Amino acid sequence: MIKHVKVGGHSIAYQWVNNDSCDPEKPVIVFLHEGLGCMKLWKDFPLSLCRMTGCRGLMYDRYGYGNSDKIEEQRENDFLYHEAASVLPVILDKLGLQEQVLLFGHSDGGTISLIFSALYPDRAAAIVAEASHIFMEPVTLDGIKQVIHEYKHKGLRDKLLKYHGDNTDSMFYSWANVWISEETAGWSIELILPEITAPVFAIQGEDDNYGTVLQTETITSGVKGYSGFLHIPDCGHIPHHEQRDIVLKHSAAFFAPQFELVNARNVTG
Repeated sequence: MIKHVKVGGHSIAYQWVNNDSCDPEKPVIVFLHEGLGCMKLWKDFPLSLCRMTGCRGLMYDRYGYGNSDKIEEQRENDFLYHEAASVLPVILDKLGLQEQVLLFGHSDGGTISLIFSALYPDRAAAIVAEASHIFMEPVTLDGIKQVIHEYKHKGLRDKLLKYHGDNTDSMFYSWANVWISEETAGWSIELILPEITAPVFAIQGEDDNYGTVLQTETITSGVKGYSGFLHIPDCGHIPHHEQRDIVLKHSAAFFAPQFELVNARNVTG
């Protein structure tokens, strides 16, 4: 069931996953969608991962996406930082998630999960960062220019309309225009990676048209805590759909050792 919560004056749509079959002693997995994504575009992946781990899950549509309020303004080039610093923690607080959570973030969502973990180390238990952006690469800009072409001329707009409805055009252009702007050319979050102490598992498709394995290698070499990575051949920008079974298996295995640690930290406070 989709519900709504007010954050920063905007109505944000959210949904619980595996709420009836979860182990209440295990932490919640928060799923953070990609730059053109929303809850519906995850399909049944969150439910499958939650069932494999026994966890409850939380999904939400960021402002401007899916069933959340329509964005009326141009996004700033620090919009991912703003989401991690000022939106995600408020959503967690309003939904009663003061304890540590697990994070599964895809693309922009993966970047948000990393920034959040750097800013709020006591709130992040572990992170799966899938196809995340740490800095701009030439392939990143090329990929965004290509998706703009597909939106205008190749039917991508019609596909996204099914998921974002009246939000589609404002969602797309407020996102795309940021990434192709001159102000974003030198964008990077490398400097905050050493602030991340939670375990991180970075996943990258080797055929991703938005980034290379330099992204995962930078993450794993830059964070302070434990880190591991998975490079998947014959896989593009959406590993959890393109190589679903591999991502499910490795993500569940990565999260499993965190359960007792999270409970111990939450008990001791």
